[in-house]
Amino acid sequence: MTIQDRVYNRSSYILVVDDDDTLLKFFKIHLNKFFSRVIVVKNAQEAIDTLKDKEIDLVISDIKMPRMDGIQLMKKVKNHDPSIPVFLISGALLDEDQLMAVDSKADGYLKKPFSIDELHDFIDRGMQVRDKYKELLTIVGDKKKFLELIQGKRQFRFIKNEDDRVKAQQIMDSLKAG
Repeated sequence: MTIQDRVYNRSSYILVVDDDDTLLKFFKIHLNKFFSRVIVVKNAQEAIDTLKDKEIDLVISDIKMPRMDGIQLMKKVKNHDPSIPVFLISGALLDEDQLMAVDSKADGYLKKPFSIDELHDFIDRGMQVRDKYKELLTIVGDKKKFLELIQGKRQFRFIKNEDDRVKAQQIMDSLKAG
């Protein structure tokens, strides 16, 4: 699939976090061709503030940043809303702890330099994950129960309609497999 063939929900919010002004400018210019709501910020604290104000659909964050790194930010994003896909990027070599955190918690990892196609493959995957979570939220109908369900704190029994319960289980199974 070529970049021009990709179709996205233009109203989705994409949050990009990086302390490199040049990379932020690239993301802003390039992603604005596909999304009308691209927010770029220079540090993790700005990202956290943005999460409080906007319903973010996807986060792309550099790992190596001053004060709070991308892995710490990812944990805060997942605590805020575990249905937001978080993709980490880095040009630096990662230590063993960082690699374990990326493998176990991140929805994806891109090593700099990356190609436009690699970037879009990650965005495609992230938006598909987010769409599945939104579908699941629609079925569940209650944000608190939805969060408990995806955190493993609640079973599917509370969904009264059998067809909805089966559909919700299928969505969760596909998210775990993906």
